[in-house]
Order: sequence, then structure tokens, then C-alpha cells
Amino acid sequence: MNSTNELFSILPDDSAAERGQPDARLAAERERRARMLRRLRVLLAAGSAAFALTIWLLVRVENPARLLPPGGEPARIVRIHLAALNRGELREAYALFSPHYREEVSFDAYHELIVTHRRMFRTRLLALSSRESSGDRAVLDTRLLAADGEHYVARFTLVRAGDRWWIDDLRWGSEAEQRRGVIAV
Repeated sequence: MNSTNELFSILPDDSAAERGQPDARLAAERERRARMLRRLRVLLAAGSAAFALTIWLLVRVENPARLLPPGGEPARIVRIHLAALNRGELREAYALFSPHYREEVSFDAYHELIVTHRRMFRTRLLALSSRESSGDRAVLDTRLLAADGEHYVARFTLVRAGDRWWIDDLRWGSEAEQRRGVIAV
């Protein structure tokens, strides 16, 4: 038996540690952790981007009347009103009317009108034009295609009170009636 060979074979090989090279297992563990950190960074970046996009969509599309600051142009108020009607958000649409209009037309009467003629008020905007405009008053005509296949013209009269535009009057009728000069509420 060669005692010198046996003695050296029992002792661990410290030559790699003495030369400053890490153990292979330690290197593999460090590499695994580095990969995990890279994956977590990518996941965090993707999650942040998805969150930002979701918030942007909610502000832009879902609830503009309550999330966007007051003010803006009359055409934007008309678009917000029509979008609220299309989503069935009648309270949101009604909130865009001026206090004067709301005194004359109760929410219950407005609700009944919309529910009774639901297909007429589910529309797609074809054109929006300014009929007249002065400092605190604007009249806009909108050409609409309704879910019932009819073409309608809605005439919105808007007034500015403070820093905000309000719908003060709304006349809605078929395009044929509008050509004859008849527009009904």
C-alpha cells in the first residue's frame, strides 16, 4: 500500500481554492441567481408597461367625463355624451347637461326617453360640424348612424359656465326631418 498516495487522495483538492477559483457549485449558483434577477427585471418592466397602458386606456376611453379635467371644447363634450349613451351610462350622460336643462328635464324623464328609444341612441358619429359659435355659446350639428340603421341629426347647444362647457339643449331627429326643417327633442 502506498501510504503517500492514500493520504493525498483522502484530503480534498484545495488547489482550486488556493488559486482563487470558486467552486463549480458556487459559480453555478451565482449564474442561476443572475438569470433570475434578469427575469425579474424583465417581468417588472413588462408589468409596469402593462399597468401604464391600462391606466391610459381607462382615462382615454372608459370614463372621460369624470377622469379628465373640466373644460375643453364643445365638440369633446358632445363626443363624451354620445360615448356615455352608447355604453348605457345614462347618469354620466345626464351629468353633462347644464343646471338649467336639468331643472327643466328630470333624470327620470330623460331616462324614460332613452330607454324607450334605445336603438335610436346607440349611435356611431359620422360627422360633427359647428353651426354657430360665440364666446360662451356653441351650436354643433352631428350626423349619426344609429343601431336601428337610421341616420339622425342631433343639434347640441352648449354654454360655457366658468371653465366648463355644458349641454344646454339637445334636438334629435332623422336626417329626412332635418332636411325638411323639423327636428324634435
